Amino acid sequence: MEFVMGDPPLRRIRRALSLKNPKSLITRSFVPGRGYCDKSISRAMAFTVATLLGTMFLAIGCASSPSRPVVGKPRPAGVYHTVKRHQTLWRISKTYQVDMAEVARVNGIRDVNKIQAGQKILIPGAKKVLHVDIYIEDLGPSGQKQAKVDLVKVKGRFMWPVEGPIMKKFGLNRARKHAGIDISAPRGTSIKAAGSGKVIYSGNEIKGYGNIIIIKHGPIFTSVYAHNNVNLVLEGDSVMKGQIIARVGETGRATGSHLHFELRNHNKPFDPLLVLP
Repeated sequence: MEFVMGDPPLRRIRRALSLKNPKSLITRSFVPGRGYCDKSISRAMAFTVATLLGTMFLAIGCASSPSRPVVGKPRPAGVYHTVKRHQTLWRISKTYQVDMAEVARVNGIRDVNKIQAGQKILIPGAKKVLHVDIYIEDLGPSGQKQAKVDLVKVKGRFMWPVEGPIMKKFGLNRARKHAGIDISAPRGTSIKAAGSGKVIYSGNEIKGYGNIIIIKHGPIFTSVYAHNNVNLVLEGDSVMKGQIIARVGETGRATGSHLHFELRNHNKPFDPLLVLP
């Protein structure tokens, strides 16, 4: 029996059902024409799609050409990275050693600063999913050069977060990169907010800092409190100058109990001793 490609799909299927020897049907090649799909064939022949596919019919998409099977889009080479809180596209791309512009292009990302936690991003060429660390620089505009500070405007705005001798001073030169000051204090000593503001981070996901709190003081300044034994405020909390926000500890990369304290101007660190009373 021959199938005429001009026949309406259901008529051709019914003609197939009139065969006296069903085996002759399943040993032949059957190429459906335009208008066929696996469900329409199975309805006409009174069995399920699974049975249809199991009897060696070549089921082609209903809108396909008669001689060319449907070929889906090839799976892109790479892995999908699920964005976590406070991760940036720049840091993700750097971790995977892939150009950020290319990652943005293949994912249709127009603004590289606007990715959301839970979003899945294709990393082209990657072989496996990697852990992406979070850095303080990821929470705002980056910068490792000492910022110029208007001392007249800033002097007296911030207070000492804890009392004690300075273990390590500020320095961003090549031989000694230290973005803040380390203040020695017994474990459990109260840490106070250096100024009023809003907590933009409270956790322990920033590499090397242990339990850390970051407070935003208006549109320009942020303060950082690290290696805490325990954080007493949550992200999103509003705090007042002098309010107790944490306890001194030695979590993260720390030697001895102390507070690592930073002040930042547009996220660029500067020496706190220039503005502390």
